[in-house]
Amino acid sequence: MLLRTRIILALIIAFLAIGIIMLFQNFLSREQIKIALIKEVALGQNVIWNKIMSGSHDQMEFYAYDSRPGTPSIWALRGKRSALAAVEKKNPKLINKVIGKFYKGLSESRVIDHLFIFDENGEMVHYLSEDLISKFDLTEISTDVFEKNSDHKTTSGFSIINNEICSVIIFKIFSNGRVVGQVMYAKKILSLVQDFVSSAEADYIALYVPNPLYTQKYISFEDFKNSFVSDATSISLNAKSYSVNKYDLALLDGTTVPQYFARDITSAISEYNRTFIIAAVLIITALLLIGVIITQILRSGFKPLYSAINALNLLSSGNTDVDIKIKGNDEVSQIASAVKSFREALLNYSNVRINALKNRQDQEDKIIGETLKLATLLPAEQRRALRQDVSSMENMNSTHKNKEQNVFSTDDNQTMALLSIAFSRISKEIKALFKKQVQLTEAYQRFVPEQLLESLDKKSILDVQLGNQVQKEMTILFSDIRSFTNISEQLEPAENFKFVNDYLAAVVPSIRKYDGYVDKYIGDAIMALFTKKSSDAVNSAIDMLSKLEILNKKRVKDNLPNISIGIGINSGSVMLGTLGVADRMEGSVISDTVNLSARLEELTKYYKVPLIISSDTEKMLPGSIMRREIDEIEVKGKTNKVRIFEVFQWESKKIRDKKIALTPIFNKALEQYRKNDLKNCRKQLKKYEKLLPNDPILGLYLDRCKN
Repeated sequence: MLLRTRIILALIIAFLAIGIIMLFQNFLSREQIKIALIKEVALGQNVIWNKIMSGSHDQMEFYAYDSRPGTPSIWALRGKRSALAAVEKKNPKLINKVIGKFYKGLSESRVIDHLFIFDENGEMVHYLSEDLISKFDLTEISTDVFEKNSDHKTTSGFSIINNEICSVIIFKIFSNGRVVGQVMYAKKILSLVQDFVSSAEADYIALYVPNPLYTQKYISFEDFKNSFVSDATSISLNAKSYSVNKYDLALLDGTTVPQYFARDITSAISEYNRTFIIAAVLIITALLLIGVIITQILRSGFKPLYSAINALNLLSSGNTDVDIKIKGNDEVSQIASAVKSFREALLNYSNVRINALKNRQDQEDKIIGETLKLATLLPAEQRRALRQDVSSMENMNSTHKNKEQNVFSTDDNQTMALLSIAFSRISKEIKALFKKQVQLTEAYQRFVPEQLLESLDKKSILDVQLGNQVQKEMTILFSDIRSFTNISEQLEPAENFKFVNDYLAAVVPSIRKYDGYVDKYIGDAIMALFTKKSSDAVNSAIDMLSKLEILNKKRVKDNLPNISIGIGINSGSVMLGTLGVADRMEGSVISDTVNLSARLEELTKYYKVPLIISSDTEKMLPGSIMRREIDEIEVKGKTNKVRIFEVFQWESKKIRDKKIALTPIFNKALEQYRKNDLKNCRKQLKKYEKLLPNDPILGLYLDRCKN
């Protein structure tokens, strides 16, 4: 078989193998993308569902003990006609009269649907509901929820009431330290299901209960039940594909109710299928085209090779009088050209050998010179060892100059071996030095921020000198943990460090996220600098408060107290430079701007808000960051008072909307207060109180208007 034929067959086999592998890999990628999509949809739906459920429980629990922050619960108020007295008397009419309005308000606000009242032993006294509940079976709740004890803990979960799944909480009410009754709030889960469908963009949710609750857009409950397999993650129904996520809803009686979330992923899977088909067609077409081209090239390209083979046969017999025709510049033509060059080399062997020796000597001299240059980067001991190797090579080369030898002699091979050893040694040493330098640079950056060097216009920590300084416009952020001393006194030293480091690990990334850097840690306090925009510092503070909420949720689960912080932000001109002595110095900023930032952080305790900024910062913020003026303060060294602002961007949408809507009323009250018109100021504040009674700023100004 000719070489050309063998090459073509080998290429065909190789192309077929490559094509099969690429098609198989493309198929696997498609399946993996499909699985990933299903898992992603399921995870997102679980997260949204759990958030809606926990939100419902939290809302009901809020109205169990505290209808309004700072006021006692309706279940704690005493008096002859109070809810507590009505429960003690077990009088349904009195209960209706006392808490009917309270229940109606919670029902209209979609907080609860049913309100059940039990005596201290768990016997039902009365219930308030829009629905007629003919019978209430306590076994559907649990056997031990209503056990009489002095535990104030709220029991929450799910139960079936009137053949409907409800989210419930059960809590005890006390009189003089004794349990006199128990109350259960219940909310139908159907409304929560509707919220979930809207938020998660679910096409379907099914709950397996006596009367199944479900919402549907594209498929029916019966079709879904008949098509679904218990361990399935997806189903095909009516020419459509759905991702399916099963979630077990735990009831208070110890049983579980399976629920299923379904979402239409037909269009996404169709897109993946189209991509797969197009890719497969392109791969096959490309392989066929390449095969045809290679075949044609081989047919025409092997002609010079046959001419070269004939010339080699003639040269082997001693006949140098032969002509080799060369066409093109491909690899086969190059072989023919090499044969032709070989013929010429035989005729001019002596000149070729001399030129080769000279070229080799020039290369060796160049390598030795470059090696000596690189040796200057090494320590003295390694530099001496390398010079000894180079001397050995130079001595061998001087010997070679006086000898006639073959181009590929043993001595030449020894010289190249020595060169290889030298370069290997210098390469290892330079790599080690470079690695150490990288490690030192990374270690320096842990203590000296890169932004500090940039601000001082220094390329390296080595360039920084004592007294280097520059004046810049910056924004300064101060933050501090509230009641840190009380918390730390209850912890061991190791626990203290872990507590602070866990807190810093949660909030410090928010500073780097918005192009800031930490100037220093002062125990639990943080001082951060922002050199670009004032909004970077404010957005960083908003993000810190959001991350703190996440951390506090985890701490609550671990039975640890919440962490509260205060943040003060101010903008202005500062002096940035190095302080200390020659052998111990640090970078820092000096300015009244820094002092005011620290004072604003302290004022968060007085105003009972977590984030306060100065007017110098506020005037440079975009309108999208929600804030309001809350006061004017006197600052030492300044003639005019400084206006300060509360940023409430981080709060819930409900609170933000109320504060924005009430801003004109608050501003008018603030203006009247500054004119010492306390009477009209108080009138405006009373209007404000009706809509947002738990605002700490409101309470502060109400107290001021009393004086």
